Amino acid sequence: MASTDCSLLRVPKTYLIRVAATSAAIVITAASLSPRSPAIGTGFGDKLDHLVAYSVLSLLVALGWSGRAAPGMIVGAAIGFGGLLELLQTFSPGRQPDWADVAVNSLGALIGLAVAVLVRRMVTAFFRASTPPL
Repeated sequence: MASTDCSLLRVPKTYLIRVAATSAAIVITAASLSPRSPAIGTGFGDKLDHLVAYSVLSLLVALGWSGRAAPGMIVGAAIGFGGLLELLQTFSPGRQPDWADVAVNSLGALIGLAVAVLVRRMVTAFFRASTPPL
């Protein structure tokens, strides 16, 4: 009888979300500090790219570390991260910091957190509704 390896099924979902959040932060860092404009883009403009990137990052961080960090800390970290990357663009050839990008990054972080809160509430309500009373 052949045994199948189900170890991937036992990997906690939180771990996978944290890996995705870390990967998103790495991609954002590379795109922000590369000498050229990133090849990844929505085609709708620079500001929408920033909004989407920081919304996704904040959403993943909020879902991956929800029990350990307060929402204000998550948004503050995302805003600080975006601000730091904008400042570091001073040292990247062909790039320049833009305070409008910091504002859009901050808005994206807030949107991502709001979506994370809604997702948590929906998941909690779903499990409460599907669990039979004792």
